[in-house]
Amino acid sequence: GIPGQQKCLAHLERELESLKTSRFQANREFAADVQQVLATARIHYRHYHARNLTLEDLGSKRTEVENSLQKIFKATPKKGWPYDAQRLINRLKRHWEEWFTFLTYPEVKPDNNDAERALRPIVIHRKVSGGARSDWGAELVTQMFSFLETMRLQGQNAIVQLCELFSLAGRSPPGLEM
Repeated sequence: GIPGQQKCLAHLERELESLKTSRFQANREFAADVQQVLATARIHYRHYHARNLTLEDLGSKRTEVENSLQKIFKATPKKGWPYDAQRLINRLKRHWEEWFTFLTYPEVKPDNNDAERALRPIVIHRKVSGGARSDWGAELVTQMFSFLETMRLQGQNAIVQLCELFSLAGRSPPGLEM
């Protein structure tokens, strides 16, 4: 099957880390409990990749991890969850299917560090060049970098692919004088 979207656990973990400095004990405990569940999920992922778990085992671990998270949500303090914890609970519930995709499709990574690393050249280009100076230019630069990175990841020649795209569109590619 086709993997669904995977929300970035690294971003969630950073938010939980900052919640651990809250003046509300319930926030601190909530953050520590959720961090433990996320750490367990990552351990299962590593065990699968070390060939210590089958794909079927990994799928059942996802259910265990999700059940652990549900248990945390239901352990509501007497006064209710503080705002910050409740906000995270709401987001976790809203994107429920997207937090542990990596436990169903282990080829998917639990964070988007690779994607963020791939965006780095765009950010550097923007800073060095002073930006694209127009919405059209910004969109063009974004699409260009996206196309080039996709070609690189797929091991394809960007020039060859561009020429093929032009021919499919019924146009001649611009001259490639070097």
